[in-house]
Amino acid sequence: MKKNIKLTCCILVFINSISINFFAQEKFEKEYRINVSEIPKSAVDLIENWNFSSKVKWFAEESNDGKSFEAKVKFKGSMHSIEFSENGTILDVEKEVKFSKLSKDIQQNIEKSLLKIFQKFSIHKVQIQFLGSESEIFNAVFKQTNTLENTNYEIELKGKKSDEYFMYEVLVTSDFVVKKELKFSSINALNLQF
Repeated sequence: MKKNIKLTCCILVFINSISINFFAQEKFEKEYRINVSEIPKSAVDLIENWNFSSKVKWFAEESNDGKSFEAKVKFKGSMHSIEFSENGTILDVEKEVKFSKLSKDIQQNIEKSLLKIFQKFSIHKVQIQFLGSESEIFNAVFKQTNTLENTNYEIELKGKKSDEYFMYEVLVTSDFVVKKELKFSSINALNLQF
């Protein structure tokens, strides 16, 4: 009987550690500048159709989610990153914002979500992530119609768990559920730009 209890406990601890490690993976991201000729034509055409007045810079990104392309541009005083799949399909647009500029209600709900995971935290960077079709994203982000329902918050923070602080990237949904949590490796944490 004692052996069965010990074996059951060991299995539960093992399963629990697997689920925690799966959720809190280590963040891997490599971003580098590329020439517009290396970008899928459909992505370039979309950016040209959106007709930005400021210069667009193109990047390739390799991360936990695979490879993608990003067009980075300043629009109405904020940095925007338009992400495309390898075949040129739009994935999302991220707009960098100050946490303090979000509504008090959104700030409080994000903080409640983060306190379920971290004992303490300090937010360093926030990006609103807009998802949807090309026209939905364009209207919501650049025409500011605010009709897009599928919006996430990508947050870089320094968080404390088990008496240790680490840098994390956390993705919080519009329903204020933590969808993804990635811990920065020590190399990535040293290279963060704020």
